[in-house]
Amino acid sequence: MKRLTFLLSTVAIIAATTTQAQFPVFPSADRVLGQPDFTSGATALTQSGMNFPAGVAVDPVSGKVFVSITGQSRILRFASSAAVANGADAEAVIGQTDYTTATSGTTATTLNVPYGIDVDRLGRLWVADLANNRVLMYEDAANLPEFGAAADLVLGQPNFVTSSIGTSQTKFSGPSGVFIDAADNLWVAEYGNHRVVKFANVSSLTNGAAAAVVLGQPDFVTSTIGTSSVNMKGPAAVLVDGANRLWVAEPDNSRVLRFDGATGLGNGAAANGVLGQPDFTTGTAGSTPVKMGQPSALAVDRYGALYIIDFNNSRVLYHKNPGSKANGATPDGVIGQPDLATVTTGLSAEKLNQPYGGLDFDAAGNLWISDYNNNRAIRFPGDFTTPAPTVTGKPPKTVQVGKLSLKGNATDPSGIAQVRYRVGKGPFKTALGTTTWKLAAKLKPGKNTIEIVAVDSFGNVSAAKKVKVKRQ
Repeated sequence: MKRLTFLLSTVAIIAATTTQAQFPVFPSADRVLGQPDFTSGATALTQSGMNFPAGVAVDPVSGKVFVSITGQSRILRFASSAAVANGADAEAVIGQTDYTTATSGTTATTLNVPYGIDVDRLGRLWVADLANNRVLMYEDAANLPEFGAAADLVLGQPNFVTSSIGTSQTKFSGPSGVFIDAADNLWVAEYGNHRVVKFANVSSLTNGAAAAVVLGQPDFVTSTIGTSSVNMKGPAAVLVDGANRLWVAEPDNSRVLRFDGATGLGNGAAANGVLGQPDFTTGTAGSTPVKMGQPSALAVDRYGALYIIDFNNSRVLYHKNPGSKANGATPDGVIGQPDLATVTTGLSAEKLNQPYGGLDFDAAGNLWISDYNNNRAIRFPGDFTTPAPTVTGKPPKTVQVGKLSLKGNATDPSGIAQVRYRVGKGPFKTALGTTTWKLAAKLKPGKNTIEIVAVDSFGNVSAAKKVKVKRQ
């Protein structure tokens, strides 16, 4: 009943254009890494095992999947998202000399509690090496050797063997999130300095280069905690979407901030919007549909919808058209829970157990999540296939009656939930049947346009099939 109610609500007012709803209610994952199946959650120091995975990134060039594992100070690289099997062994490890070692270190070939990761459009792997207070970059990450790969660039430290904390243009304190935008800017969320910094033109930077912009603080030498439109408290993740909006996840303020015009922001700029809180001065955690409990990761799908890991509530929330949402808006859907009111943990293909900093889409639109306390990374398949309604026979161009009866078919791999129709700009009505349907449209005198749309079980709405008829 919940599924049907959701579908009815999503198509209550349907525009005569194609829309997409990427995931159904309470979706099931179809891939798992770090575990042999969806009901196992043990830690393991092996070629496939994990202990608190906190980041996941998919290479947009090769499709290979990277998972950062905080409890083992390593990053595992797996085969492409399209080819990888459940429980697969990694094909390479970064930060360790083999698959059974988990020592931390401060060199070009070692890590110390890596958190957020990102693979950019050039195939470079960026790593927030949190306990080393630095960000590392690895060129051509898909082809790094199985063991012992060395980083090519370090930021936040002057060299690869220094790990001191600092608050300046060249030093970090607990970097936890990284993102490369389309303009070749690196954005870093610094949990310990309560700020986000931008490095411009990263392809030209050398070790220890200075940041260009700071947000959450008025300057590069201040690190005060705050809950306002210009202050932050423990930011953990950062992202710039296709509309040049900067999004910042703040676990300690239980909110996500929106900054419009990301590439043009100056030091200390104010946020333009907030999700998870009703205003900029509230920072309390919650488990209601409109509240969050330590949001820690962000991703955007191909349609611009914003996805947010809600750590303490063991769920991923998503907002369609997030740039137009009012402060504290209700999400459009949830993954990991059956509805927005449930916040239980679980170990299954549908449930999560406090996922943390890993969230990314692959080229096919599948969503990868690092399920922190289940010691795994899982993939939820997206559906971008729109249903296809057809009309049986050739409808008449003119009629003398007040109603026109039509029938036809509709197909979709995930099944048809509804076929709906309207005459002109009138309200949509439900036809009888689904894969085989029929309707009787009431016509007005003169020209009429009947629009017919099909809705699949994911909520995807087809383009309108139009039938034009004149009532004499």
